[in-house]
Amino acid sequence: MRVMIAFLSIALFSTVSAAAIADADSARVAYSNCLVDFTIAQLDEKIGTSAFKKAAATACAEERSAMISAMKKDEMEFGSSESEATSFATEEADGVLFSFTDGYAGYVSSNTRPVKEE
Repeated sequence: MRVMIAFLSIALFSTVSAAAIADADSARVAYSNCLVDFTIAQLDEKIGTSAFKKAAATACAEERSAMISAMKKDEMEFGSSESEATSFATEEADGVLFSFTDGYAGYVSSNTRPVKEE
């Protein structure tokens, strides 16, 4: 009986953890895809690199906030403190943003466009 209860507890925890990870990943993809749309619009308007970097910092604020919130929740479920979870989630969102601000000049010079994630 104890083994069965332990097994069910592990299965329930795994299900909750998988759902939290899926939420965090979905939120990351939504933020990234919003930045793809923003970046393409900026490229089409021939916005300069430094102007893009400034504008990108505030672009997709709703999606960024949702990503940070989902990742923070996920981290706290795994035992991180609120400050650790907030710091980690913010760093992850900053990493997504950085990939666009860092790659913008490359898109300009190669006349290419970023692609959305599925």
